[in-house]
Amino acid sequence: MEIQFVERNVNSTSVTYHRVTKEQKLIFEEAYLETEYIWTLSGYLGKCDLYSMEFSQYRGVSHTIGELSAEYLLDILNNDYCFDFDYEPKEGDILEFVYNYKLPDAKHMPKRINIECWSAFIFTKGKWVLARHYDVKLKRITQGFIKIVS
Repeated sequence: MEIQFVERNVNSTSVTYHRVTKEQKLIFEEAYLETEYIWTLSGYLGKCDLYSMEFSQYRGVSHTIGELSAEYLLDILNNDYCFDFDYEPKEGDILEFVYNYKLPDAKHMPKRINIECWSAFIFTKGKWVLARHYDVKLKRITQGFIKIVS
């Protein structure tokens, strides 16, 4: 299996309202259960002040994100160039992954089981490592999804 990190074009969403046919409803019901791997790349801006009200990131880290293991992602990140845009990792950069449904919960649809998995990696000493907790100021660089090839 090969994966690629694809940058998401945030200006590409458009909403059209119209009457829904039965066929479209079935297509939506299938799409409602589709999942995706979303990544967010953030740059390090510095340490948080001990007494500041700045956000500290701490979540339960998943060693398996959907069908992808953290070890597999680390191997890809440290050995291959997997981004579809120009990016050179810098010390302290954070790469977060979330595996969840593509579409948000809808009131008129049955409740889905919770599948959200989260993991994060930090670039330190020239390589990506699993990040368990970080108390730093970050600036979002970009966001996208993982495209699984083959």
